Amino acid sequence: MLCAAFTYAFLAADALAADPFKKDETPLPSSVTSGDSGGGITTASGGASAIARMVVGLAIVLAVVYGVYWLLKKRYRGGSRGGGVADGRLEIVATTPLANNRAVHLLRAGDELFLIGSSEQSVTGLAAWGPEEARRLEAVLAVPPPQPPQPTQPVGMLEALRKLTVRS
Repeated sequence: MLCAAFTYAFLAADALAADPFKKDETPLPSSVTSGDSGGGITTASGGASAIARMVVGLAIVLAVVYGVYWLLKKRYRGGSRGGGVADGRLEIVATTPLANNRAVHLLRAGDELFLIGSSEQSVTGLAAWGPEEARRLEAVLAVPPPQPPQPTQPVGMLEALRKLTVRS
């Protein structure tokens, strides 16, 4: 081990004794030293042209992104919900949300109506109506919703409960 230490010390001393730096005396070509750019390629560019190239490149990228967005939006725009390609065979007549990620949908497929329930885990068929029943149901659904009751003079709580529970 002592012998290895002496060997390393001897090699280090020999490396320090050698000339560590030699100046390069190779002459440069005259096209580099004269400063003329006659026919040579100029690699330096001004800051304004670099910024202009960057702005033009950014504009091209944004135009391509917007074009792809526009094509995808046009291709996949569905019915009133925008959920898919509308081909006229299936239409959402009504949707009622029940809770987060749960809803009841009334769908028209041809002349028939289907009531389905959807949740995070599944889609379940609840009811189906044939063509004649579907027309009657659509007639009922086309009735405008009832108007909310107009505010009246305040009455006692007992009188309000009687009005709510009296059978006509």
